[in-house]
This record gives sequence, structure tokens and C-alpha cells, in this order.
Amino acid sequence: MHTCLRPLARWGGPLVVVLLAGFLTGCSADPPGVPEEDPFPHRIRLDRAGVAWAESTLQHMSREQKVSQLFAVPAPGTFGSTDSPEHRRVVELVRDLQVGGVIFFQGTPHHQAAFANEMQREAPVPLLISQDMETGAGMRLTGATRLPSAMAIAATRDPDLAYLSGSATALEARAVGVRHVLAPVADVNANAGNPVIDIRSFSDQPGLAAVMVDAFVRGLQDGGVLATAKHFPGHGSTSRDSHFSMPVLTVDYARIDSVDLVPFRAAVSAGAASIMTAHVAFPNLDAGSRRPATLSPPLVNGLLRDSLNFQGLIVSDALNMAGVQQGTPGTIAVDAFRAGVDMLMMSTNVRAARRALLAAIENGTISESELDMRVRRILRAKASAGLHTQRFAPLDDVRREVANADQRALSARVAREGLTLLGDTAAAGISDRPGTNVAFIAVSDRSDPERHHPLREMLRDRLPGARMETVLVTPGTATSMQGAVRRAVRAADDVVVAVYATASSWRYRRETAGAIRQVFRELQGQGAHIVVLGTPYVASAAPSDARVFLTYGDGPAELRAAADAVSRRADVSGRTPVALSVALPVGSGQRLQARYPRMVEAEEAAMVGAELDRIETLMAQAIADRAFPGAAVAVGRPGALVHTRGYGTYTYDSATAVTETSVFDLASLTKVIATTTAIMQLYEQGRLDLDRPVMHYVHDFGQNGKDSVTVRQLLTHTGGLIPFRPFYRQGIRSRGRVLQAIFDEELVYEPGTESRYSDFGPIILAEIVERVSGRGFATYAREEIFEPLGMWDTGFRAVGRGARGDVVPTEADRYFRYRLLQGEVHDETAWIMGGVAGHAGLFSTVQDLSRFANMIVRDGRIGDRQFLQPETIELFTTAVNPEQHSRALGWDTKSPERSSAGRYFGPSSFGHTGFTGTSIWFDPDEELYLILLSNRVYPSRRNSGHVPVRRALADLVHETIMDPDHTHVAD
Repeated sequence: MHTCLRPLARWGGPLVVVLLAGFLTGCSADPPGVPEEDPFPHRIRLDRAGVAWAESTLQHMSREQKVSQLFAVPAPGTFGSTDSPEHRRVVELVRDLQVGGVIFFQGTPHHQAAFANEMQREAPVPLLISQDMETGAGMRLTGATRLPSAMAIAATRDPDLAYLSGSATALEARAVGVRHVLAPVADVNANAGNPVIDIRSFSDQPGLAAVMVDAFVRGLQDGGVLATAKHFPGHGSTSRDSHFSMPVLTVDYARIDSVDLVPFRAAVSAGAASIMTAHVAFPNLDAGSRRPATLSPPLVNGLLRDSLNFQGLIVSDALNMAGVQQGTPGTIAVDAFRAGVDMLMMSTNVRAARRALLAAIENGTISESELDMRVRRILRAKASAGLHTQRFAPLDDVRREVANADQRALSARVAREGLTLLGDTAAAGISDRPGTNVAFIAVSDRSDPERHHPLREMLRDRLPGARMETVLVTPGTATSMQGAVRRAVRAADDVVVAVYATASSWRYRRETAGAIRQVFRELQGQGAHIVVLGTPYVASAAPSDARVFLTYGDGPAELRAAADAVSRRADVSGRTPVALSVALPVGSGQRLQARYPRMVEAEEAAMVGAELDRIETLMAQAIADRAFPGAAVAVGRPGALVHTRGYGTYTYDSATAVTETSVFDLASLTKVIATTTAIMQLYEQGRLDLDRPVMHYVHDFGQNGKDSVTVRQLLTHTGGLIPFRPFYRQGIRSRGRVLQAIFDEELVYEPGTESRYSDFGPIILAEIVERVSGRGFATYAREEIFEPLGMWDTGFRAVGRGARGDVVPTEADRYFRYRLLQGEVHDETAWIMGGVAGHAGLFSTVQDLSRFANMIVRDGRIGDRQFLQPETIELFTTAVNPEQHSRALGWDTKSPERSSAGRYFGPSSFGHTGFTGTSIWFDPDEELYLILLSNRVYPSRRNSGHVPVRRALADLVHETIMDPDHTHVAD
């Protein structure tokens, strides 16, 4: 792994605190002094050996070879046979004409790397291989990392993310043979109607754009590739696309100096290796000439080279674009050269252009010394990228460096932190309550029937219980689909609208703009959630009551970020880097806090995914050893669900696979998830005093010497109560008789002198909850705990005969009920009490429990609501008398003996276990939680094979946490 990328793995949201200052000092383009060992072996720099190589190479070149070095030609990165016309064309230009560079377009990583190496072998002088990677290598290469747009990066307001985006791009670029990245875009998007720049620009604010350009350039070049700031002197104010015509800007120098040049100055200051010219005319800066900047000496040699003092490589924008077509390929090449362009990119006829340049040298239009200066600059650029010592891309690097977990984690983080919410945050986020009707309306600027599928399926995954109706609207169907839109909106509880539009289609295609506006009219008054997947300027037309999520693009990471935000699984904090309207100025954006954890790559949560994958082997072996037939595991950190999966089957001979939504009997986890949490809430509300005698709340409990036992003592299992009685063997068959039997019990030791785990305490605590709240315990838990936390599959189940197919079976009961227990509580006492008790009876899934756990590790917060106070959580989860026992209030803590939390969970860890093979553990120091649900009591409770599995799982999970130096991450 590249050194600069290691810190990004720690940046998974509010997980850990990272000292970025030290990291960025180490990655600075201008370090204070020369370190003994350069931590960036690929940093762009030109040493004496490189200078000597460039001079020697230049001296041994013929004039023809020198002129050939001025050209970069296009090449495909897809597979092609050696005798295919395209393959032969490129090889001939490289081998026979000896061009100086190649520009890759679409392709795949391995094919491109292999072709790049083949061409480097054919080239007498190393090729400068270029590629447009504004949004990472995935912009051109299928399977590589596609990063969010420049505007999305700027919406984070975090230049460190711009730096890391540059670093990540460089890492993948080098792996596929590219040393010259045609990014970043330094244009200030000053014209909201710009049809070609838009989200490719960081901002319409020169200062913000400059900060991001500086960081991105440094990231690229610290990563070992030449950065290219484009399109000089600025394409952001145009209303035409230079691919199709030449824009003309009649701005004066004062304007361009205060706006457009600001990011380019930042690029020069950051040491950008190259700058690309624009095919845009600036007649007021060019003595009235309406020629593109690429062909203008005052703009290239005068403004860029002399005024800005840029000494690096100047490259043209593609010479096959309409904006530069002012002559033949030959005259265009000569004019660009004379203007000051060093490298001519994608001439429409390289051979003709080369002949014209040679003729110009022959007739004195171009001097030999000027040619030598340009070629020297090209060769030095190649040497600064290390091509004089290593021109080939090790193919093993492709698999290791391209789209690895760190790259994916960075892309996800940028997309998430850049996502911007406009509108009132009250009730923002659609409900995932089962049975919710959701209308999903996709409005697309092109007739692609499948374009909206990825986002829709992501929402379905996050809303498994919702009923979703989909309506697709395209420019050609806006009128005919109006009725369908209206019906879907009226029938829905929540409306999600996905708008796919580019700047060009929104501003310049009436049908697209009309379709979007027509749908927006139907949404007025509906409080709809609108996801804008493209140009953010669409938001200016959104209904006033809508909640608008801006993604600044429609890549995979942006889609996931949008799905997470709309379903309240991710915090939203982005701010618009451009002004969208008078009502939506620069910096608009509301903060929204997540209610539920989101699924993330392990590296996003500062954990090592490859090591976490060992859970598969551990669980497979446990099932093979018959520790249990089925289990489910969840691992998480604040806001992030790193791992959630089911293993095995419901029984050893069942075909029903366990999943993360399989329902398990939690057994004694009931004590902490339901009973203790209810007590915590009543304590916070001042309705319950922990040090009052229990009899103050349940008078009958005070019989037979129990009058002084306190609520605190019940929570810590220090109340003097007997641990257990087999009521089912004593003929007791009702809830009332169980309670009376507990009331009649005498103390077996003096309260407070020791701790003996007892089910009776939690049973009475649930009775206290009922009497204080005035509600049944099951009702209270559902209304005050499970529903607010979105734990829709969690609850108590009434006692009854018959299998429940949605529940993982527990035991083949041969003691009391004489049947397979499935969907009815395993604990006999809880069963006698009707399935609702304070010590057992709760059923849930790892998915639901992860929501509970996420609330705990986020200091008691769910969304913008403080569900429990942090002080309360600390009070109830801290050991009360660690010298005597490990008990906290309701919770257990890690004991010094062989704990089910394993060896590595810290001394502040707390958790609980359940008889059926369930457990939940938290390590506050690492902000980590681990949930294991199993049915180890199947077919019989005479099985303890799960005990070592719990410890091994805890150790494995804890070992995957990256240490501060990230030594776990393999290079």
C-alpha cells in the first residue's frame, strides 16, 4: 500500500480521532529538509541523474525524433489482437514514428497495463502515458475506483480529502502504466449554465477551488504521477462546449485575474507538473483575435509562461475537438507550438502535423533551439516521473493496488461527506417500518430503462419491509406518465424521486427540463425526498417543501451515499460549493444525523477486511464441530456496520439458511436489551430511584426480610436472592404464581456482600417497569425501546403451540413441553409467564441488535434524538465493585478470568450472554461492538461447544482493528 493512503483507512466517519496535521506534514510537497529515508519513493522530482538522462537522450536524437516527441496519440485500453487495425496503428506510431506519448481512453486495468508495457517495449524513448482521471482511474477503466466528482469533494470542505483523492488516483494510475494524469479541473464554474464543466469543477468560488486544486495536485504528485491543471486560462464561464464549437469569452484581464486564474496560480504554487490549455477564445486578452487559447502566444507564452512563471509542461487539450479546428492538422500543430504548447495531444493526423512542424523548422518559422527546449521539457517531465529508470508497470500491482479496500473506502467517504441536504430536516429520511408504501420515481434525461435500477435496489435492500412502486419518466414520456406519477404519489407514505440530469440536458434540452419540472409540480406539498444525481442546479426548481439530496454525480459511491442518507443510515454534512439560486447561496446545506448504522467496508471503519474475513472459517469450523447448527454475527463501530452475516442452517438437517434477518431467542440478553434499558430510561426521567427499596415500587416483594433490598442491588445481582428455581417442576403454571413464589422467597445471603447471578432480580425489575410506567412490560419495551430504535423484528412472543417458521429453533424439549421449540421462548419460567419476562423471552435479529448497539456506541444518540444520556450509559456499564465481582448495573463487565469477550477486549468492556448461545459485547475504548446469536441448545442444552467459539470470535474481531501505525495493513 502506498504510504500516503494508509491514514485514509482511519477515516470512516465519527469512529476515531486522527491527527491529520502530522500526516499532511509528512506528505507535504515542500518538506522541511530532506529526510534520511524518503517515505515517498515515487514523488515527482527531477534529480541530477534525471537531468543528465534528459540531456543525453536529447543529444542523441535526430530532428525527426525530436519532433515526434511532441505528439501524444490515443490508444484503447481494451483487449485487441496484435493484428487488429487499432493495435497496429498505435504500435506503428510508437515504434516507427517514435511519438512521445500515448493517451488511454476506455479500457480495463489489466488490458491497459499489459498494452502499456508492450508499447513501452516498442518505444526507443520511454513514453509519457496519459489518461483523463478526473474522478479516479474508474472514470476510464472498468473495475477501477471511481471517485466522486470534484464538486462532491469540495462539498466536504475538506482539502485533506482532495489530497487523498489525488493520492488514490496516482496509486491506480501507476499500477496501470499511467504517469501523466489529466486532472484536476482548475476551472471556476462561474456560469451556472456551463454545459461541459459543471460538477467537474470544484466550485464557483475561486478561493475554494484554489484550495482543492492545490491539495489534489499535491496528492497526485506525492503519489508519483504528473498532475495536469486544466483548462487554462479557464473554461468555467463558457456557455458552449469546446468539444463541439469554440466558446468566446469577452472578459477583461481584471475579471480573469480575480476569478479564473486563482486556481491556476494555486496549481503552479503547488508544483503542478503540467497545465492543459483550453480551446476557448479570449479576444480582449489576445489583441482582438478570436483564436482559441491553445493557439494564442499572448495567452500561453505570455500569460502562462511569463506572467504566472510556469516552468512545467504545457499540453494542449485534444486537437480533434471542434473548438480548435482553425486550419489543417499541420497548421494547428505549428500554431500551437508557436503559441507555447509543448505537447500536442491527439492530432487528427499525426504524420501530416509532424511534416508541417519539420517544414517550419526547415524554413526558419521554428528555431532548432526552440525545438530542443520543448523536447528537453518533455524528457525532463518523463524523468521526473521516473520513466528513465522504470518505464514498465508491474502487472502484480494491478490486482494489489486497483480498487482495493482502501480505495473503495476513500470513495465511499468522499461521497458520504460531500452529500448535501437542502430543505427542512424535520422528518427527513423515509421510514423503514414494515408495510410502508414508497413511491420511487426516476426522472432521467435519457431513455435508459435500467439507469435507475441500482439506486432502487439499494433502497430496497435498506427498506426490506417496504412496498415500493416504481415510475420511470424520460423526456419523451413526461406527459404520458403524469397520471402514473400522480397516482403513485397519492398512494405513498413516502416519496423518493431520483433525478438524473447533466448540466447540458438541464439547461439546453427543453424536453428534459420540462419533464423534471412536470414531476416537481406533482410533488408540491408532498414533502418528497429528491435525490439529484448530477448537476446540482436542478435543485433550484425543486418544490419548496422537498428535502433535496445533492450527490454531484451518479457513480456507485454516490448512489450508496444517497441510499444511506435517504434511509437515515449516514450523517449528512455537505455544503454546496456553488450558488444554486438566490435562496440557495454557496454554503447551503443542512446537517442530518443518522438513525441507523450503515454497511461499510472494513477499512472505512479502520479494520482490516482481509482479516475480518476469517470469521467465515471460524464459523464454518464451529458448525462442523456441532457447536451450533446456525448463527449470525454482527460487528460494528459508531455509525458503521462492518460485518453482518448468517451462518449455517436452522437445524443440522434443515435446508433453511440462517441470515442476518433470522430471528433468534435471545434468552438472557433480554435482561440488558429490554429490562436494563427500560430501567435506564425511568431513572433518567426521575421516576425511579436506584437506591430505594424495591418494595417502594412492588410492595409485596418486601416480604421475608427483603424489605431493604434496593433496585441497584437487583441490577447488580447482589440482592441476596437465590439464583434459580425450576418452577416448571413445581407445578407452577402462571405469571402470578411465579411472582408470588419470588415474593415468598427468603434471602440466601446478606444483600450487598456478594454477587450471585439470579433470574429473579430481572423478573422483579420488569414488574417495577410495569408499575411505574402503567404499561405492560412488552408494550413498554415496544413503544419506548424497539420502535424508536427501528427494531421492527424485536419483541416478545406469546406462548403457543406450533412451529414459527421465521424463528430459528432452539431445543428439542425433553423436559417440559416435549416438542421442538421454535417461535416460543426456550426458558421455562418465561414460558410459564406467558412469554414476557424481565430475564428472558425476547426475540430479535443481529440486524436489529446492531441498531441498539449503534445507539450505545454513539453515546446514546439515534439521529438527532438523545435516546439515552452518555452519563447514564457509563453509569450502568461500569463495574460497581470490581474487586468483588464483575457486575455493572444490569450489564456484566469483562472478568479477569476466561471471559466470553476474549483476551483483547479492553478493561472497560461490558456485555452479556444468553443461555441459548447469544452474546453482545462492547469495547468503549475502541468504539467496537460484537454480537453473536446462535442456537447452541439445539438439539440439546447439553452442549458447551459455543464457549470457545465466543472467545475466539472476540479475539479475531479485535485483532482486525488497525493500530495507529496501521501495521496490520499488508503492503
